[in-house]
Amino acid sequence: MDSLQSSVKKKATEIHYKAEVLITGEQLRLRLHDGKLIKDRRYNLRTYPNCFVAKELMDWLIDHKEAPDRGTAIKLMQKLMDHNIIHHVCDGHSEFKDAKLLYRFRKDDGTFPLSKEVKVFMRGQSLYEKLINS
Repeated sequence: MDSLQSSVKKKATEIHYKAEVLITGEQLRLRLHDGKLIKDRRYNLRTYPNCFVAKELMDWLIDHKEAPDRGTAIKLMQKLMDHNIIHHVCDGHSEFKDAKLLYRFRKDDGTFPLSKEVKVFMRGQSLYEKLINS
């Protein structure tokens, strides 16, 4: 019985942690859109829609007191990459780098993986946004 309770508690903790990461990622995405950091960008004669430059984001995170230093900011963004919330626009980098590289939120390009938990979260978020905007 203790083993079952322990297993259930561990699973609940994992889901809670993932929900916190999803919420943090979504709040950041919305703030970056409002701050005009996310926009269409051109590189090598190609336009990449709805993306941000990593170096600019690091500056923004520090300026807005979201991270105390660049090292912490990189770790925060790596967590979002690890949870498939952001990615390099060409998926050419698996580690977040403080450089003039383009990254994008998966929700902005429709490549966000939708597990059952994520679908429930996104439905709740959609209902919340409708309530706030009405």
